[in-house]
Amino acid sequence: MGVLLSQISIALSGLVAGMLLWSAIGGVPWMRRLSAADYVRLHQYWSPRFDPLAPIMVLGVLACDVALLFLAPTRASRYLLTFLVVALAAIVVISATRNARLKRTVMRLDPDRLPQDWDERDPRPAFGRWNLARTIIAIVVFLGNVEAMAVYTV
Repeated sequence: MGVLLSQISIALSGLVAGMLLWSAIGGVPWMRRLSAADYVRLHQYWSPRFDPLAPIMVLGVLACDVALLFLAPTRASRYLLTFLVVALAAIVVISATRNARLKRTVMRLDPDRLPQDWDERDPRPAFGRWNLARTIIAIVVFLGNVEAMAVYTV
């Protein structure tokens, strides 16, 4: 059971890390170069396509890693999996309290009638910072899940 859960966790955490890495090195810089109206249009097109998938994958990794924590055969593997569960919880918290809030704001905007104070309210810089934080954590989680797999295959 541990091997299968670990394989699922590696696959899902790799997808999450890859999606966030793409966003950090490609999507966010691209969106920052767009005009405000084009940014809002792109975000409104893009978000519904990623939003159902990303949270499901993160919660899937979290569920696998929690289960693996209870199955962990060694103290070292329990420490690693505890770290991974905390790191995944950080991704969930950042996503829910920072990035999702910023996305909801953009989703409600009319790209042809942006607020007068757009320059002060532009969510792109904050979104980029929080997205980078999630990306770094997700890469660490992926690498940690690869390492955790070793205890189930020895």
